[in-house]
Amino acid sequence: MLTEGPKRIDEITEVLDAPATSVLPQVKKLKENGLVLQDGKTYKLSKIGLIVTEKMQPLVGTLEVFEDHFDYWTERDLTGIPPSLRVNLGKIGSCRLIEPKLSRIFEPPEEFVDNLLKSGEVMRFTSYFQPSFKSIHDIVIRNKAAVSLIVTSGFFERVVSDHPEELDKFLRPENSKLFIFNGSTTLASLTVTERFMALLLPDKRGKLDQRLLLSFEEKAIEWGKEMFLHLLDQSREVTGENLEELKK
Repeated sequence: MLTEGPKRIDEITEVLDAPATSVLPQVKKLKENGLVLQDGKTYKLSKIGLIVTEKMQPLVGTLEVFEDHFDYWTERDLTGIPPSLRVNLGKIGSCRLIEPKLSRIFEPPEEFVDNLLKSGEVMRFTSYFQPSFKSIHDIVIRNKAAVSLIVTSGFFERVVSDHPEELDKFLRPENSKLFIFNGSTTLASLTVTERFMALLLPDKRGKLDQRLLLSFEEKAIEWGKEMFLHLLDQSREVTGENLEELKK
């Protein structure tokens, strides 16, 4: 609260919905530890307090994200997220955990698809082949969306062997770019657009249950873009010139 500026004690007690008799002893502890300064009935952060709260906010944000879906996060394999972004998971903010319907267990959730089709820029990473995504990708391309798709080498090999005609659909349009990820990750999928960020993580046994995290917050989209760029740095673009070489 004090990072927003000095506050009177009545403002503090109102926000905390607690009487002054409960709040003042806690404020006294902050003063004694040099984190808060008092000027009459107004309190503000000290220079040390500013530094501490700046470092504390990512942790608090992360705890809030975990608290919203505690059981989900404790079951997930987070090793696919690099440490620098794992620390900043609090940026995801308020997110929805979408449970797959039995009738659409092998298809992306309707809310995900609806927002994807309304997006003008799509950045996606996927490590597993989902047949329904072929038709969705076609529609997104026809909508003139700029699409950057990163796939794992296993995904690429699957397309080459079982769906070679799909490669042309990925490579022909000017607004579509395809990349092969050369690194190692346990991440199942990441989708980032100007509208939302969606994350699919396996459990600690490496299994997918199709529960998708979806966030529309601006900071979550920024976090997702950072994650995508991290993956892109370890990827190689597929072009007409190197396609035959990559098929081997």
